[in-house]
Amino acid sequence: GTEALLWHAALRGSQLGVAFRRQVVIGGYIVDFVAPKAKLVVEVDGPCHAARARADARRDRALGRLGYRVLRLPAALVRERLGEAVALVAAALEG
Repeated sequence: GTEALLWHAALRGSQLGVAFRRQVVIGGYIVDFVAPKAKLVVEVDGPCHAARARADARRDRALGRLGYRVLRLPAALVRERLGEAVALVAAALEG
């Protein structure tokens, strides 16, 4: 799927300069990816997330209270413009 695509293309093995982990539990939520040192969570959102915007916002706020920034990437972006998705992750790591 799109998560595996992003993992292999950019996040596995500290390719962006920091270590990411997959499918980690933080504050009772399972996140797609986290760079613990950078306190950055990366979520790949499929079409079902459109209907879950309020739940996702609540989850993002909870993660924010724990000190994490959350970057949400649409699955279509990862699938169709992978380089752009990776650039967004790299930019989030810098800021």
